Amino acid sequence: MHPADEHARKIVQALQHPDLDALIPLVDNIWPTTHTQIHSLLRHIFAQAREEGLNLIHPPTEFHAWLLAAAARNVGPTPASSNTVRLRLSLLSKLYTALQDQGMLLVHPLRGIQRPPNERSSAPLLPRADLERLHLHAQSDPVLFATLTLIDQHAYRVRDLLSLHWQDFDFTTGSALRPHAVTRLSDVALQALNPLITEAGGELYAAGRVLPYAGDRELRAALFRACKGANVPYTPPGELRRISLRDYHHTSQSAGFSANDTRKLTQATALAQGLADALE
Repeated sequence: MHPADEHARKIVQALQHPDLDALIPLVDNIWPTTHTQIHSLLRHIFAQAREEGLNLIHPPTEFHAWLLAAAARNVGPTPASSNTVRLRLSLLSKLYTALQDQGMLLVHPLRGIQRPPNERSSAPLLPRADLERLHLHAQSDPVLFATLTLIDQHAYRVRDLLSLHWQDFDFTTGSALRPHAVTRLSDVALQALNPLITEAGGELYAAGRVLPYAGDRELRAALFRACKGANVPYTPPGELRRISLRDYHHTSQSAGFSANDTRKLTQATALAQGLADALE
């Protein structure tokens, strides 16, 4: 059997007789987060499917209703939030899309599913003055300061920051390769990166990951300490990214969006600026 066929057979088997532990390493390149987070988010769905003998690669007719109920299941009696349900559905949708692209599925099992509404926080985003105070305090930590500057100047996502390597930079042009674009970094961002470039051996020898954080948890812990030290409310990276979209006139390139999909940039900017009602 050809190795590709054997790999596909294992994926099908892990979905026919739902086994998340077996599936995750077989498709680890399709999800934008860690194996641990994928397991945490999808384990209830796979466990219930296994208990009921439900085939996840060729699910039954009433699959959407079953899945919405399973995706709302938590350890305790309180159901998962709408945003958590949406995230679980999104992860499964990415899986099915990848399998469809590989010719392993003819019909996408989540096509037409009615997702629960997105929960939007009513709390206003951090004012620019507080953000500047946070940046000033973070200057004593070059890694965190560079991280915050990249988020603020170019709306970086955490997962993209943690996967950023020096090989992704063109030091001649000051550009950085991102998942959907090549961004010409601002002078402010380049200046914030200078201490890290020097620490990595200079432009000629810098290699490996740009940010030394082991993962999302370590980055957030550093940010939490900095917020406390600067006497500003803890503001997670996702909100810092929305502040960037709120305060700057980004292009698709500067914010890392695909040049062919300006709609997403427009929508993200409108949401960050409190214009969701106009969009809908």
